[in-house]
Amino acid sequence: MHILIVEDDFYNRSMVAHLMRTEGHEVEEVDNPRGALQMVERRVPHLILLDVNFGPKHMNGFEFFEEIQRRQIDVPVIFMTSRDELEDKLTGFNLGADDYITKPYAPAEVAARVKSVLVRTYKRNMQTAKSQWRFDTIELDVPNLMVQVKGRKPVALTPIEMKLLMYLMQRVEHVVARDDLLTAVWGDGYESNIVDSYIRKLRRKIEFDAAHPQFIRTVRGAGYKFTAKVQVGVA
Repeated sequence: MHILIVEDDFYNRSMVAHLMRTEGHEVEEVDNPRGALQMVERRVPHLILLDVNFGPKHMNGFEFFEEIQRRQIDVPVIFMTSRDELEDKLTGFNLGADDYITKPYAPAEVAARVKSVLVRTYKRNMQTAKSQWRFDTIELDVPNLMVQVKGRKPVALTPIEMKLLMYLMQRVEHVVARDDLLTAVWGDGYESNIVDSYIRKLRRKIEFDAAHPQFIRTVRGAGYKFTAKVQVGVA
């Protein structure tokens, strides 16, 4: 898994990065939230390990977490901080954090919590990884969050993009209502326009021409339909 560590303390960041690499993960490190935003916009990790305090010149961890939510970036987050007050923990969990580790922490605890969150978050994808998600012109590599269209290089997807595409592919040639997609992929508490936003993101990644989609087609007044009947290479 690809893990991003956002921590301004060099010793703590290096220790956790070494631990995660020892566990077999791909690791990126950054010492401030602004830099982390740029990295996440470029490539969404499978998990973020996030400190809370970054000094007066930077946004704090809670503000960073709220910002990636505002940008509709879907990624599990574990807060790592010396702030162990109950109010701070409640703030993190109320924002939607997946776990909260207070310093000082034992390496075994960090490894166990990371594994727990990753398994909990991606269990469905891991369970379906044994089956081949493949049509004539498109193939999904579910555990690695990759999609490949025939004749093109593989493209990385975010967990939400993969979940959305899998849901549509399971219902190939059938129209799926926007509300059904919203409930199945995001659950309650989200506006329906998030579906359209992610459909646009998917089209930019898999279509030959996102303005004239062939894989994910809009059915006016009804929803979206995934079709495998695609002419490869047609722009």
